[in-house]
Amino acid sequence: MENFINSLPKPVLAFLAILVGIVVFMIVSPPHTVCDTQATTLRELQAGNIFPTEVKKNKIPPAITRAKEACQLGNSPGSCYEYFLALKKVADDVGKASSECTTQLFNINEVKAALNDGLELMVRLAWGIKPPEPGLERFGWMQEAEIANFCRLKSIFIRANGEEGWIAFRQRVVAKLPGEEIPPPSDPAQVAVEPRPATAVMSEQEIWNRSLFSVRCESF
Repeated sequence: MENFINSLPKPVLAFLAILVGIVVFMIVSPPHTVCDTQATTLRELQAGNIFPTEVKKNKIPPAITRAKEACQLGNSPGSCYEYFLALKKVADDVGKASSECTTQLFNINEVKAALNDGLELMVRLAWGIKPPEPGLERFGWMQEAEIANFCRLKSIFIRANGEEGWIAFRQRVVAKLPGEEIPPPSDPAQVAVEPRPATAVMSEQEIWNRSLFSVRCESF
């Protein structure tokens, strides 16, 4: 092999060296695609919202973390306003991307966590601690603005994961919904009883009729 290489003319050797260098560079540093550029832009737009920021070497948690905690504790339009606004900004910024890049942007860890957690929490808040009655009660305290936000998040999710992905996500969330209300124990030392899941006491159709998943998003 060494003799063969030594027998090659210098121009050929130089060409082969350049070619190998290009191949190695492409492997180590693949060229940026349009989607990579859009991902970089999204990170810039979402800095401070779902991505942490750094000030004087101090890392500041994203605003959505505190907003989500406040929403979970307050469970009301006022306490969830900031959180829903943060979710809407994520959905809007991902929605501005080209359709072929939606999946790549959605699969950025912080984006996926924000949208998945947001959709699940909205469904759980609307459901409450026990199955709601069918009809408008399935929305809980949520009004048109909150429901429209849910539909926006759903649209981005389906663009990124398809209908099959949405069905699988819905099934995972439904499995966590309580099927009954269990009063807290009167004795603090007593272990609280976990309620049976809705899937154990209700049919799939009943759960659908009473959950936020059944909202007709074309109306919003």
